[in-house]
Amino acid sequence: MIGGWKGRKKEWDYIKMKTSKIIEITNKVYPLISENYKSNAKVELYSNIFDRLNASPAIGEDKAFAEYSWDTNKIYLYTNHMDSEEDVIRSLIHECVHSKQSYDIYEAYYNECNLDYELHPYEIEAEYEEEKWEKYKRI
Repeated sequence: MIGGWKGRKKEWDYIKMKTSKIIEITNKVYPLISENYKSNAKVELYSNIFDRLNASPAIGEDKAFAEYSWDTNKIYLYTNHMDSEEDVIRSLIHECVHSKQSYDIYEAYYNECNLDYELHPYEIEAEYEEEKWEKYKRI
């Protein structure tokens, strides 16, 4: 299911249990989430966005839980920010919703309409769908 943990080895001992739990939860719920949202996006785990990009953290490190890439059709879960089953399930749902949205329209809302994250219709839709997370907890 998951394409493998891509975090740095030095961090592995610190987050091993947490990462294994995230993998367990993902493997349990993602097949149904992806089926329900008609998404074929693959999932990969990284400790954070900087680890995924092989970049140095900026001041005030990004606190993203997850991210969807239209270029790769992948959902990236960031393990450093996942503290609960709810975080994992909500992130998977949120990014699955994005995987079915148009990239061009997504960008146009930011670039041409000057909307911020809180007012972006695609983010509002994804956050609305997140509220259904408990349905998957019972699996």
